[in-house]
Amino acid sequence: MIKVCALAALAAMLPGCVRPAVSWKGEVKWPETEQDEQSIKTIVPVTEAEATIAAAAAIREMVRTNTDPGLFWGCSSPAQGMDVAVFTGPTPGLYYVVLGQRFDRCGGPSGRVLDWYYVYAVTPQGEVVAEAPVPPARPPSAPSPSPPSPEPTPSPAGPSLDTGTGTPASAPPPASFPPPAPAPTPAAVPSPASPPTPPQPPAAPG
Repeated sequence: MIKVCALAALAAMLPGCVRPAVSWKGEVKWPETEQDEQSIKTIVPVTEAEATIAAAAAIREMVRTNTDPGLFWGCSSPAQGMDVAVFTGPTPGLYYVVLGQRFDRCGGPSGRVLDWYYVYAVTPQGEVVAEAPVPPARPPSAPSPSPPSPEPTPSPAGPSLDTGTGTPASAPPPASFPPPAPAPTPAAVPSPASPPTPPQPPAAPG
């Protein structure tokens, strides 16, 4: 009986010691020639290795908590449809990992969900501590009041009058008067240079 239990315990421990099968089936080619070196493209510059552990942990957490089965359609892996950025912030000892959409690598447009982003706080050992809350929606801003209309500038009304206090006072506005009546037309007077015409005698009866 003891032998059977020992064999069972050994069988349970063996899978943890067995190296998992590699999914890559192709041949690995290392850059050896100058032409091979021209194909090298830096994806991630030299950075802290703990930051990459934090990034991988945030990606796993996002995939684990996502319930949309069609979000990663066409991607060879969920990570293919994401970009990642790692920052340090106000909490010492934590990394802030930001995940963004890059579904154009899976086919179609870059974004599949409106305003989609994930931000995680992760320890250097890869433990996701918290996820950033979604910021509350901003209330609609009130319309700005229209600027007051400028007051009309009074037009100058002649010279200012002295009030005796040293402060010139503006002249009072002119009173409204009816338009002056037209002058009477003089009667026609004969010119003195021309003599008056004498009266004509009556014609004699015939």
